[in-house]
Amino acid sequence: MYQKINNNNFILTTKKYFNIGCIIFDIDGVLIDVTKSYNETIKNTIQFVVGSIIKRDNLKDLVTDKIILKFRQTGGFNNDIDTSYAISLALLSYPELENSDLENFLIEVAEHADETGIDSVEKYIKKLISNKITSSNHSISIHKILDHLNYPGNIGDSIISTVFDEFFYGQELFLKRYGIKPKYYFGKPFIENDRIVITDNTIRKIKERFNGKIAMVSGRSKIAAAYALDNKFYLLNEKNNSVFLEDEDRKYAKPNPYGLKKVINKINTRNDILYCGDSVEDLIMARRAEDELNKKNLNKTKTNIVFCGIYGCSSNPHELINDFMEKKIDIIIKSINNLPHILNKVS
Repeated sequence: MYQKINNNNFILTTKKYFNIGCIIFDIDGVLIDVTKSYNETIKNTIQFVVGSIIKRDNLKDLVTDKIILKFRQTGGFNNDIDTSYAISLALLSYPELENSDLENFLIEVAEHADETGIDSVEKYIKKLISNKITSSNHSISIHKILDHLNYPGNIGDSIISTVFDEFFYGQELFLKRYGIKPKYYFGKPFIENDRIVITDNTIRKIKERFNGKIAMVSGRSKIAAAYALDNKFYLLNEKNNSVFLEDEDRKYAKPNPYGLKKVINKINTRNDILYCGDSVEDLIMARRAEDELNKKNLNKTKTNIVFCGIYGCSSNPHELINDFMEKKIDIIIKSINNLPHILNKVS
């Protein structure tokens, strides 16, 4: 059972007390609202890549926030380039469908995806195409589509990866990030549409409470995190404890617990660890990290990761709340700025 407080702005578990010794944040959807940056980058990347192949100019409207959310809810699409690739692959596999049918088809693909992310989508698309060829004798080469998209692949080699980051970073940051000039997009960077959610007052209260034991584990690169958070970045990256997974090997992407375990080992607290995230991937990562740390430290103090789910930046807050409640997470709040008040109630 959950206890609601203050007109549905916060929801708590019935557990009365957590002994929280440090706090770790996700960035996107927690510290920053990305609905006008990452979501728009996904839509524009798909329009650019798919539209140039099948000559459609209205795909951006077809790829809605609802569809993007469906992929994120699977637990395998924390990486938004993965989402761009999965949707592009689906659209290119069925170019003959009308838009009304394509929208339903994308939802169908998302519903058959799982924690394995693009692997699950590729498997499902290949199965559908195999059945399609068998039933209609209409040959569609999935291998040609895969070869053209070349994903995952390096910047400059994979059109999906390159176009996405050119849209998101813009010319100057793209050059700074990769050391090469963009070749597809030269307009305003979509990272400019990031909106910082966390306030100076919230940061001050959290810093006072946790005495420097603060960090971030984010799918972003360090360059993107620092640019978007501006002067708040250094306040939240205490002692350079944070991990930015875009800068790490792809195999460590969420929900792999690598980043969270790395930060927890750096901070080294015997108390409960609070992780604030906004997605199923974050929750899976937190639970895997807790399990793996406890298996490794059988004779030591048990690691307890308290998961705080934040729903205010979601395109479908009610659905996300229901997901969090079904998975029995510890704390659910609307905004990161509600956190100091909640901490006074539970720790």
